[in-house]
Amino acid sequence: MAEPLDRRAFLAGVGTAGALVLGGCGVSRVAGSLAASSGSAQKLARAIRGHVFARGAPGFTGAAHVYNERFDSVLPDAVARPINAADVQAAVRWAVSNNVAVRARSGGHSYAGYSTLENGVVLDLRKLSSISVDHSAGTAQVGAGAQLIDVYAALAAHGATLPAGSCPSVGVAGVTLGGGMGLAGRAFGLTTDNLVAAQIVTADGRLREVDEATDPDLLWALRGGGGGNFGVVTRFTFKVHPLPAGAAWFIVSWPWSSAAQALTAWLNWGPRADDRATSIFHLSAAGGQATVNVTGQYLGSSAALPSLLAPLRSVPGAYLASGYQDYLGLQLRWAGCLGKGQAACHTVGAGPGGTLPRERFDAKSDYLTRQLPAAATTILTEAIETRAGQPGSGAILFDCYGGAINSVSPSATAFVHRDALCAIQYLSYDTDYGWLDQTWQRMRPYVSGQAYQNYIDASLPDWQQAYYGANYTRLKSIREQVDPHHFFRFPQAV
Repeated sequence: MAEPLDRRAFLAGVGTAGALVLGGCGVSRVAGSLAASSGSAQKLARAIRGHVFARGAPGFTGAAHVYNERFDSVLPDAVARPINAADVQAAVRWAVSNNVAVRARSGGHSYAGYSTLENGVVLDLRKLSSISVDHSAGTAQVGAGAQLIDVYAALAAHGATLPAGSCPSVGVAGVTLGGGMGLAGRAFGLTTDNLVAAQIVTADGRLREVDEATDPDLLWALRGGGGGNFGVVTRFTFKVHPLPAGAAWFIVSWPWSSAAQALTAWLNWGPRADDRATSIFHLSAAGGQATVNVTGQYLGSSAALPSLLAPLRSVPGAYLASGYQDYLGLQLRWAGCLGKGQAACHTVGAGPGGTLPRERFDAKSDYLTRQLPAAATTILTEAIETRAGQPGSGAILFDCYGGAINSVSPSATAFVHRDALCAIQYLSYDTDYGWLDQTWQRMRPYVSGQAYQNYIDASLPDWQQAYYGANYTRLKSIREQVDPHHFFRFPQAV
């Protein structure tokens, strides 16, 4: 069995048969908000049953920090950990009555740091993490603070699964509310496509049970309308899928000289492949090296892979590594936790036994709706070659769409990106975030103009259209009804 890789090894393209981390596992001040003084924090602590960490109190710094180290200097005045939905209600009512800005945090992975703020209160939902399965209904109820690796493990114990991402400490709320792309996506859809009901606390202090019968408009908005909008979701109800007995994994790698040809072949193949196969194409730079590979999951036997992957293997220098394993074990592999186990597959400090480090990165995104011409592939390969010569590491990742994702109408949910071949994620770790802007700008003639709201980008112009397209007008109308005074707001709030 191959040894697992950490994120750095993945970006360097080392050990292609190992476990891979598949992307960034990603500051604002709300105008007119009142800072929560130490006295206010004490009043909040009396208003809810959960613990409140006031600024300067023991444990505050660890409670305040989010996943991305870029935002370590952005500190709220207090972090509250509600213990249940009633506690969230009490916290929201207190914040509204005291005009204190609030951000809800599930996993703390907002790429733009929107799960924290200055001069306000963070509602850390980690205590709302219960997971239960209703076998007769084929559904699961998942607390908004549950992390993805725990969701996968709990559902697997009940013979079920849910399509979601590969970063283990991402919270289910952020993933779901912004879409939720993962390596079962072309077979089972986005996470949000499997959402059938939600429990949400709105700014009026109500705890609403939202489904197609009670509030179809708000359910529509929650299916891809972005985290942080409308209120604080406390629980999700998902349609779940029978747990596959196992699945095949594959990694196809090439020499760098074949990078442009490999990308063209993958774009022709991936979005049109068997729906049981979902893959991600990687152009990566680290340690002075540029590397190219595809990672993927196939809900079938590994014996089918040589034929399935023939269009990729025909590119000069292709090397295939593959295998077959139990489905939960495969999710641990993608999380970079092969051989570590579930407890260790959490960020240090975020859960007992967590071993995974926090990261420092920035990111941007695009969507492709057509094949790239040679000029565009040259821009991308030259960008990686440039990044390989700089400190730190970077990557350009292509998340494959098609299949069940694109079978949904763009207007059926708030998630509008249903005609894409793939999403592009540009990532830079540690240093030189200007490289992102330069690469993104050079790609303007070749992309759709849309962007993935779960790769939220604080510097994105015209983000309303980029994230939500024609659905933005309806989203804004629903927000005006649910949150007319726009209490739940941040720089890119609907």
